[in-house]
Amino acid sequence: MPLFKSKSNTVKKHDDRSNGGRKKVKYVWVSSRKAIFIIAGEPRESKCSYGIPIIPLHGYYRSKGKSYTAKELCDYYVVLNLPKEADISQLKGKRVVILGYDQDVLYIANDNDEDEGEGGEKK
Repeated sequence: MPLFKSKSNTVKKHDDRSNGGRKKVKYVWVSSRKAIFIIAGEPRESKCSYGIPIIPLHGYYRSKGKSYTAKELCDYYVVLNLPKEADISQLKGKRVVILGYDQDVLYIANDNDEDEGEGGEKK
């Protein structure tokens, strides 16, 4: 019996990515009172809202009437929709966003918040 299997006997994992290896895009809204996500890009303005690429870590997100957990969205490139009246200037340059863990207070942490304590910048 050989020590190594030949490459022809191995089973390749089929990826459902039809667009050349890229993840499918999922546009979502935060649908829970508590959420944690990492901002993965800069906000972009569209016709009706702003879109921010994120990596969801915790919470529930809604897209087209269906609710998803952060774990269910791990196979997608996730874009968080924000309304036009949202103040996105608070999100520029930030990396981690924690929503709703202290009486609906928004905590946003970035690299410069080391002087302000462990909780991050309180907005």
